[in-house]
Amino acid sequence: MIQCRPLERIYYNPENGYTVAVYETDEEIPEEAVASRGNGANCFRAVGNELPLAQGLMIQLEGEWKKSNYGPQYAVRNFSINTPTTKEGIEGYLSSGLIKGIGPVTARRIVGRFGFSTFDVMDHAPERLLEIQGITDTKLQEIMSSYQRNSIIRSLMVYLSPLGATPRMAMRIQEHFGEAAVSIVKENPYRLCEVRGFGFKTVDPIASKSRNFRPEDPLRIKAAIRYVLDESENEGHLFLYSREILERTSLLLNHKKSKGHVSDRAIKDAGNEMVTEDMELIAGYGKSIYTEHNYKAERDAAKDIVRIFYGNVEKIDINPYLERVQKKERIVLAERQKEAVRTAFRHGVSIITGGPGCGKTTVIRIIIAIQNEIDRDAMILLCAPTGKARRRMFESTGYPALTIQKALGRTGMNGEENWNESELLADDLIVADEFSMVDMRLANQLFSNVKSGCRLILVGDKNQIPSVGPGNVFKELIESEVVPVTVLDTCFRQAKNSTINRNAEKINNNDTKLLRDDTFQVYTASNDQDAMDKIVEIYRNEWELLGKDVDAIQVLSPFRKKTKVGADALNDVLREIVNPERRGKRQVKNGNSIYRLGDKVMQTKNQDEISNGDIGNVCRFYREDGKEKMEVDFGDDRFKSYEQDDIWPLTHAYAMSVHKSQGSEYDVVILPMLPCFYRMLKRNIFYTAVTRAKRRVIIVGSWYAIWQAIHNNDTEKRNTLYGMRVREFSEKANRRQKRIA
Repeated sequence: MIQCRPLERIYYNPENGYTVAVYETDEEIPEEAVASRGNGANCFRAVGNELPLAQGLMIQLEGEWKKSNYGPQYAVRNFSINTPTTKEGIEGYLSSGLIKGIGPVTARRIVGRFGFSTFDVMDHAPERLLEIQGITDTKLQEIMSSYQRNSIIRSLMVYLSPLGATPRMAMRIQEHFGEAAVSIVKENPYRLCEVRGFGFKTVDPIASKSRNFRPEDPLRIKAAIRYVLDESENEGHLFLYSREILERTSLLLNHKKSKGHVSDRAIKDAGNEMVTEDMELIAGYGKSIYTEHNYKAERDAAKDIVRIFYGNVEKIDINPYLERVQKKERIVLAERQKEAVRTAFRHGVSIITGGPGCGKTTVIRIIIAIQNEIDRDAMILLCAPTGKARRRMFESTGYPALTIQKALGRTGMNGEENWNESELLADDLIVADEFSMVDMRLANQLFSNVKSGCRLILVGDKNQIPSVGPGNVFKELIESEVVPVTVLDTCFRQAKNSTINRNAEKINNNDTKLLRDDTFQVYTASNDQDAMDKIVEIYRNEWELLGKDVDAIQVLSPFRKKTKVGADALNDVLREIVNPERRGKRQVKNGNSIYRLGDKVMQTKNQDEISNGDIGNVCRFYREDGKEKMEVDFGDDRFKSYEQDDIWPLTHAYAMSVHKSQGSEYDVVILPMLPCFYRMLKRNIFYTAVTRAKRRVIIVGSWYAIWQAIHNNDTEKRNTLYGMRVREFSEKANRRQKRIA
């Protein structure tokens, strides 16, 4: 154990909190570990998670010396911040930045007034701080809120630090549970699973140490069941069958052993209690088990789509308008496109599906024009699930468009804080594009806000990969056979682009005899290093041919990690081509990532007006409130600033996963296809990647991987009963209408 003072941070990884820092101590340490000496103190390096660095504090580190390439370093297991006992120490603690609202001048005044009684005043008579010059009622509230928050964090650290928790973890716990954090965690440590970033595998060892839980304790089993259901959502499932829950939970609780301390009977009993007594799980058809929010989303979305479909919508014969609008717009529709327009005006809900270049956008333009001919005062909403898809919709139709989240008034980190489900959208016609990307929860929120009597038109490509979130809404709606579907299967794009579209059709038809020309090229590569080298060279050439426009060329990869041709690894090398380090160019380092002025970046979480998947450019660095900040321009007059430790929602976007590319189009797409992607070599993923290109597709890899992807139509089976529920509610609505008639 070492008593020491922080000097400087050398390295910090925001993803896991790993820190390398320099401390000074008056104690004796191994001679070879001394980095430098000053004022009689020894300086040394320490490594650990979220090491404290506030100046002026005395820190107690607990750990052991370990060898490294930089000499011996102190590997910290636990640490604590000592409550200062001298006036200088108290003043240093108050001005260290841990307490918001107190700077060096105010700290000096407080200690000058209250001396050694400072902490007693703050704990028991905080109103006395109003005696200090510069502290107002508002400032006092800010100071005490920060002080109490730090007090809770200190108490949590006293309790959790021996169990392996870090200060960053304690901060998240305090933010989630508030003032009751300590008592909640002590009473039921498995409630930590409610906190973002705390999965069962993180919490289980902490809880087991803190309460000496028996392996079969019901609180532990229930936490494991919740974890299993949460993980299944990442696989796209809305529910799991009871047998699946039993198998997965048993392996989790018994550490991947088929038999262990926790019996199947104990898991069944805990699960039944969660259904019958706790009411947090719901048993559905055929032994399906849902979380309450997933069950409600699936049921309510089915009920609402049927409500809209059978709503009091006027059936309009649009033939008198159709010819006039075509002439006005200088468009001649094919017969299947005309049928899509007619269907849209005959029903409350209709679906238009088709591949790229099949005229979906043209149909939308005609529908909007006819609606304006019928009623100039009608309110029309065009929307899409991502910012990229929204912009494409606006550019192709010339009509304003919003993201679905923005249309519904959703903003914030999780996109739901300002959600108000009591207000219905006022629009008379709603067109939602790229609907294959919409998951069950977003679909439920959209459908619940569409008023009866509105026309709702869902547009998308049924052959694309399904939504990232749980459910398979677009496919299930089509297969329900309740909502009328128009399939546009004739390509209208110019001949120069036809090879891409013809190959997309071949991919969907299980045909491996792909056409090759200047617009569809395949370069063979023997392994991922060979593929990376070729992609770098191809990218450089294409980027220069396209006038160095990074938005016109996009590398897509089935994987983000695990290979040299994953999106993360490719981003590192591609960025050095288009935006290399130069003397005087501003940049910031965050963990292993470096962001430079001009970098192309992608947002990976919903935050404020910026959606997951939005692409932007780093436009400036500046200093504000004593902190270095970086600003990103996301277009449409949307700018967002990031502090150095808060850049984690960003990633570079020169390369991205195929899933993140949905709703986008690029002049040139470069796609690695290798056997190492075996889990993702699927027809719908390959089709989605190819159809992102407008002018040229360049594949780098092996023909074997291409053939494997085309032949593999084993699309992921998602546990969802949405289509069945739509049919059930439709049958009820039909019977009700017959009784009324």
